Amino acid sequence: MSNVLDKVRKLKASRPRSGNSRMRGIFHKWNDGDNMIRLVGEFLEVKTHFIAPAPKRNDKGLCRPDSFQGDERLPMVMNCSDWDVEKEEWKKHKTCPICKLNAVARDALKLNPGEEEKKEFKELSSKTYPRPNLKWNIIDRDDPYVLKVEDDKEEKVKGLKIATVGMEAWGDIEGIFDQVGFDITDEVEGIDIKVNKGNNGTRTSYSAQAVLEGKSLKTTPLTDEEKELVPHDLKQICGKQVEVSKVVDALHEEYRDILELSEDEDSVPEEKAEEESKEAAEDEKKEEESKEAAEEEKKEDDSKEDDSKEASAEKKAEEKAEDKAEVDEAIDEAIEEDGDGLLDGTDDSQKKS
Repeated sequence: MSNVLDKVRKLKASRPRSGNSRMRGIFHKWNDGDNMIRLVGEFLEVKTHFIAPAPKRNDKGLCRPDSFQGDERLPMVMNCSDWDVEKEEWKKHKTCPICKLNAVARDALKLNPGEEEKKEFKELSSKTYPRPNLKWNIIDRDDPYVLKVEDDKEEKVKGLKIATVGMEAWGDIEGIFDQVGFDITDEVEGIDIKVNKGNNGTRTSYSAQAVLEGKSLKTTPLTDEEKELVPHDLKQICGKQVEVSKVVDALHEEYRDILELSEDEDSVPEEKAEEESKEAAEDEKKEEESKEAAEEEKKEDDSKEDDSKEASAEKKAEEKAEDKAEVDEAIDEAIEEDGDGLLDGTDDSQKKS
């Protein structure tokens, strides 16, 4: 009986208490045709990967279907772990397994593979490319309501929604900013825009344009009620990261194999660099020994020259010629040992890399 009571208490504690509320329906969905919206505040730039199967496109996706079921399910669209949501820039340390797959696919395409492999790697490159898009608080002019849930009761209230703006629509919105020459999100001077969701014959397409009143822009100052609406914390809501290990575990086996193979290959340059470093050290040692030998020979030659000061000018000339020949021979030996290092100013480690 006590176990049952414990479960009852836990369930009660997990449910909203009186006076507490939460919001539902905050994510905007683009409807077919025209969508009238008002952009509010700053946008958040994110990079995402679609990793789930897409049966309508007969696409098995990057991850297994069972990965998107149950309490520990993965999101169908994941944030790229190489993108710093806080700073809105690429991280220096790369960990995203999907981006690694993308790099493998692009590298493979540079090697001029056969037609079938070329098709497969092109498909993989397209699947794994990090898609840029913007998250933006908006007022949905067609349906400005969200659901407020309090004590298990739902109530429609006016509220901001979060819209995902792709680069196609952004191209038009950016053009509007440029054309009007002011901040179209401004509370007083801002304007509404119309985003059209259509089909260009092969895929879904998006376009955007400013809302006009006659031939002029229609300014839509925010009402006092709209100014009171609380913007959603875009970084907190839209910037959540999925554990890299979970994504790797969920990948189809063939993609995990590609990833593991690429990681093995990544370790090769380190081994090669260590080997080349040892070779360079040995070459440097040989070069130093050759130089020392040449200097010793030159010292001996100088000594011989001092001892033969009383010799004739012809004898001196012969000795100098002999000395020069010996030094030249030592240099030739050093060059043979060290490649072209003494000629072009490089060492073997630089040349091999």
